Amino acid sequence: MSASLLFFLGFVVVLLGLLLLATRSSKHPSSPSMDVFESLSQSRHCSRLSHIQQALSPEDTEYLRESGHARLVQELRQQRRRIALIYLGHLQEEFEMLLQISRALAVMSPEVMGIQELERWKLSAEFAINCAYLRWRLRLGLQPATGFTLLSNMATEITRQLENATTRIAEATLRGTEQSSLGRKNLNGF
Repeated sequence: MSASLLFFLGFVVVLLGLLLLATRSSKHPSSPSMDVFESLSQSRHCSRLSHIQQALSPEDTEYLRESGHARLVQELRQQRRRIALIYLGHLQEEFEMLLQISRALAVMSPEVMGIQELERWKLSAEFAINCAYLRWRLRLGLQPATGFTLLSNMATEITRQLENATTRIAEATLRGTEQSSLGRKNLNGF
């Protein structure tokens, strides 16, 4: 077998693995009584992004390294990478929850929800690929570069879209309620 064929087969295997990862079911299945508005009002992991980025920056442990505590610096960086991996897992769970909410909103009000199923699948695959890439960088001890920022921006964007959709649904419901109450008043002669 030639090297290019081996490379191609390896690429296909990696791509299939990432697609399976992106399409796997969530660890926390959504309950039918999921309160969309309550889920959207919860605090987001994105709000802790600056703390994670600071903890992973080499400048954060520079003082210890300069004072001759190289072993402590190494242990501290390993612990911080483990924490970043845990944070990444929570960020991915949060993103999956947001995708579930978008599916629920699409069922409740398809004319309002702008994210279609193919778009959700693309977002999910892109997020999973970026998460996998970031996990490998962290496990290899490399700096995450802008990986966390990219993931945070994706989660923030879908949250913004969901909040806009819920606002439009609430407004449409309010208009419908007002129109039905006016219709009842007209029927009753008031």
